Amino acid sequence: MRKFHLSILSALFMLGLASCMKESADPSSEYFKQNDQQIKAYTDTSKLSWQSTSSGLYYAITTANSTAKKATVGDQAEFSYKSYNLSGALVDSTTAGSPVYYPLGIQAILAGLEEGLLLMHEGERATFLLPSYLAYGSAAVNANLPAYSVVRFDVKLARSRTETEQIQQYIADKKLTVTDSSSTGLKIIKTVTNPTGATLTAGQTITIKYKGKMLRSATAFDSTGAGTFDATLGQSKYVAGFEAGLSKLRVGESATIIFPSALGYGTTGVVSGNTYIVTPYAPLLFELQVISAK
Repeated sequence: MRKFHLSILSALFMLGLASCMKESADPSSEYFKQNDQQIKAYTDTSKLSWQSTSSGLYYAITTANSTAKKATVGDQAEFSYKSYNLSGALVDSTTAGSPVYYPLGIQAILAGLEEGLLLMHEGERATFLLPSYLAYGSAAVNANLPAYSVVRFDVKLARSRTETEQIQQYIADKKLTVTDSSSTGLKIIKTVTNPTGATLTAGQTITIKYKGKMLRSATAFDSTGAGTFDATLGQSKYVAGFEAGLSKLRVGESATIIFPSALGYGTTGVVSGNTYIVTPYAPLLFELQVISAK
């Protein structure tokens, strides 16, 4: 597998990552003191039942579902939101029918928003008040949210899915038939079989075609394109899931392999600049075709 480049994060993710990198929560800052005072004044006149965290986030669960699964680091959160300034003017929102899918714990969105999501259960709605040091800091988002502003997020958490649940859901949705699997979470779906083809062994040069992507991505993060790639098994050159899946095939066979991040890029992912090419906690899918081995 070669290195690759793909921008997968929305503007929300990028602003969050940049904000986290530029701003530190300095409690002596006059702006931050003003934010805390503004939030206190807002909550004092609000009818919601507010709670706060040690970081300065204020939150109110507006539709509870406490018996449902709680969001957890490493899960993929499916959520929608609308954000406002404290006067109620709209700042930003997800498009109807197009929620955000985000791996919790990677710290690539606004710090306060991620912290808030981790307080929620599936099916819940919540309102968050983020001081600027947990939001956009010195960045002005638009005319409704100048620099150092408190931002309110109204959020609905639809689902929080483990990698195993994501893989199972993908297989079910695509109506795939798993032909082989392992205890590590690797799933193999052979699309072309060749029982008489040569088996693949360590040290061989294996000419293949491949395309790799994250489960929710329509675009490959890496592929051979119109060409081929010569792979060598047994030398730990590639992510573990790629090599394990390839080793299960014969010459002349094709397959789709799916595996969790523990066999891929783990909790680190792949980053180029401020952009995740592959996010942490991302299950991966590869389409493989074995052309020859020698």
